[in-house]
Amino acid sequence: MSLREAFGIIALVVILQFCLSILIYVLSPHGGFQLWSVILAILIMVGVSGSIAIILTFSFKRYATERTMRMMMMTLSEDERTVFEEILRCREIRQDELRRRLDMSKSKLSALINNLERKGAILKLRYHKTNILRPTKEFTT
Repeated sequence: MSLREAFGIIALVVILQFCLSILIYVLSPHGGFQLWSVILAILIMVGVSGSIAIILTFSFKRYATERTMRMMMMTLSEDERTVFEEILRCREIRQDELRRRLDMSKSKLSALINNLERKGAILKLRYHKTNILRPTKEFTT
C-alpha cells in the first residue's frame, strides 16, 4: 500500500465520521445530545471502523500474497519455476511422483527442491524413502 493510498483511506474515514456526526446531530431532538444518540454514535463508529479494518485486512493480505508470489517467481530459475508450479498445481505431491511427471534425474530434482525449500517456497516432509512436498502457507490460497 502506497503512502498516497493510506492518506486516501484516512481522508475517507474522516469524511465518513464527519457525515455521521452531522446525521446524528440532526436526528437528535432539540439539537442536543441525549444518551441514546451517544450510544447510537458509538455503535455507528464501531461498525464503520470495524468494517474498514476488515476490508483493509483482507485487501492487504491479498496484496501481500500476490507481491510475495511475484517476487518469488522472479528469483527462480526456469527449472525451479517448473518444479514449483507443479507443486502448486498438486498442492501436495511425493518427490518420486514429481520426478516421474517432470522426467528429471533424481539428483537434479533433489537440488531444485533443496533450493526451493531454502528459499521458503515449499515444505519438505520425510515420508518413508521419499519426501512429501507442499507449498508454504504464503503460496496457498
